[in-house]
Amino acid sequence: MRNLQRRSTAAIATLVFGTVLAVATSAAVPATAKTGPDAAGTGRAVAAAAAPAFPTFVHLPADQAAHPNARQEWWYVVGHVNAHGHRFGYEVMINDVEEAPQVSIGITDKTTGEYYTHSQRYSPDQASFSTTELDARVPSARLSGPMQAMQLHATLPVGEIKLTLSARGPAMYNNGTGLMPFLGGTSYYYSLPSLATRGTLTVKNRTYPVTGESWLDRQWGTWDWNTLQKWTWMSLQLSNGDRVSLWDLFAQGGESPYATVLRRDGTHEIVAVKPLADGTSGFWTSPTTGKRYGTRWTVNIPALDARLTVVAEPQGQEVQAFGGVYEGAATVAGRYRGKPVTGQAYVEQLGNWR
Repeated sequence: MRNLQRRSTAAIATLVFGTVLAVATSAAVPATAKTGPDAAGTGRAVAAAAAPAFPTFVHLPADQAAHPNARQEWWYVVGHVNAHGHRFGYEVMINDVEEAPQVSIGITDKTTGEYYTHSQRYSPDQASFSTTELDARVPSARLSGPMQAMQLHATLPVGEIKLTLSARGPAMYNNGTGLMPFLGGTSYYYSLPSLATRGTLTVKNRTYPVTGESWLDRQWGTWDWNTLQKWTWMSLQLSNGDRVSLWDLFAQGGESPYATVLRRDGTHEIVAVKPLADGTSGFWTSPTTGKRYGTRWTVNIPALDARLTVVAEPQGQEVQAFGGVYEGAATVAGRYRGKPVTGQAYVEQLGNWR
């Protein structure tokens, strides 16, 4: 993925994965098409003034619910919240997989540098996933409700997360369509990257009323984890209003760095990214799993005249799910579209970054 010009959905999918879903390429269009929700809030594509819309394969709010034919599915929420100057990051993932439902939870106290985590597998009879509305629950976590007032509740040994998440602005359809080749299979994938957040965090018997912003990722489909070597994913919430979902994925012997960019007007751009692995530093080794992760990255997106520094603090933000996964609250600073910008991010790393 070295050509830095904007491309059609079909061209980008070919460039990133080496193969294209026939259904996703039947109507390739310019990467500046608009795919925001229509005036009725249905989530269907709305044509931009100068370009036709991407075909979208996600329908909101219906696809907030579970998909019984999917072999893999997750609801993943990360956020940054504040309590009178005390700053936190948090992560909750509810995962419905064939083997057993799972949950991973993390709270980062950005003010003190402390990190708390909990992960667990459950038997299928301990979990429920509604196929008609958003209601995903396991004993230690639940996400439910309409997009404008989702309720997130999660517990871990040191505390509790209890938040209301309200979708603001357009949804992000990853890869421009919400459907893409993924790890030898296919994945439906969208994000709600601007969630107004309020509620409480309880840590070590102290409850903090908090407000802030969160990001919801939703993926479901059929793919083969055996093809994966490692990946880095970032959710960038930038001060100019842009939202960026960024991947650097190693699978089947190759590396695929790319990003989906969502602007405030609903315009999507699919852009090439210089490999994140080349700009990874600040390595930290987990004393629990022995895995090595980066904690500082240079994000270089020439097509957007962007050079950003992303830093995860504190370094030690590993959840124990899946044998160890890095889920790090991070800050962003640098230049983007040729102008100074700041922001906040979450960084996920799967695999061992040696």
